[in-house]
Amino acid sequence: LYRNADVDLSLLAANTPASADYNAKTIHHWQLDGKAYRGVFSRLTTADQHYKVIAAIDISFHTHFLAQLQRSLGLILLGSALLTLLAAWLAVHQGLNPLRGLSEQMRDIQTSKLDIRLSPGEVPTELRHMVQSFNLMLDRLEQGFTKLSHFSADIAHELRTPLTNMITQTQVSLSRARSADEYQNLLFSNLEELERLNKMISDMLWLAKSDNGLLTLQKQPLELKQEVAAIFNFFEAWAAESQVGLSYHGANIIVQADRTLLRHALTNLLSNALRYTPPGETITVSTTAAADSTTITVENPGQPIPPQHLPFLFDRFYRADASRQRQIEGSGLGLAITKAIVEAHQGQLSVESDARSTRFSIRLKLA
Repeated sequence: LYRNADVDLSLLAANTPASADYNAKTIHHWQLDGKAYRGVFSRLTTADQHYKVIAAIDISFHTHFLAQLQRSLGLILLGSALLTLLAAWLAVHQGLNPLRGLSEQMRDIQTSKLDIRLSPGEVPTELRHMVQSFNLMLDRLEQGFTKLSHFSADIAHELRTPLTNMITQTQVSLSRARSADEYQNLLFSNLEELERLNKMISDMLWLAKSDNGLLTLQKQPLELKQEVAAIFNFFEAWAAESQVGLSYHGANIIVQADRTLLRHALTNLLSNALRYTPPGETITVSTTAAADSTTITVENPGQPIPPQHLPFLFDRFYRADASRQRQIEGSGLGLAITKAIVEAHQGQLSVESDARSTRFSIRLKLA
């Protein structure tokens, strides 16, 4: 047996827990004089004596070591957490540098600088799709602002012409005394200009409603042959005066459409054709049906439209002539309104022009 001289066994024996289990397989822990012990208890019986056997070890060093280890591990974990947070912050800060660069570029974009584009090559691969989408949005915005700017200039031009005419005529009439008939002629002339202004403003308001999706369609089954015949009756006098024939070809096809709007669209196309068809020629309206759609074509002979102007014919106030002067009366919004009507019916409007004729085609879904 080995006995540690530093351990007072008498004290251990005297301070054995009252509830000590004297099963040698049970390990006990207890404190004595600031020291920690671990041991087992057992009983030994001889012929005339009973002994209490205690085997114990001082584990103060171990508990102190474990406490220090726990404190050290806590400090290490705390330091690691702080370092991890710092590394995460640095990584996020570094990762957001491309976004900060994009933000700086976006801050420079103004209505007067819509030509600025973000560079996809300066951002990570994950952000390139977003940058490309943003550039596409800028393309649409630039196109919209350009159209709006041109539209504003065209409105000013169109409104200025009749107003200038009325001002000039009024100033000339007031320059000296005139007869009642002369003043009456002036009023008639001014009335014509005012009616033109009123029609132009009404057309612009209609287009504004169309742009904002405020049109309400009253769709019903319509027989195209009857609709075209009604429009021919309306233009019969004008066609006879212009020595232009009107012809219809095609089957009696039925479509789902708003009667008022469809007639408005066809009226615009037919009046446009009458303006540019030479005397002695014939305007042809034809209808053809496909599996799920029908096409209405208004064809008129005459001078071809230059190819470079075809994509812009449906723009508001667009002029095919460089001088931007109109020799034929009109608001300049007829084709734009026609396109809006067709698109409101989920249809398509197209134009073709060659040396033989010019053809406007409306494609609509069948009833």
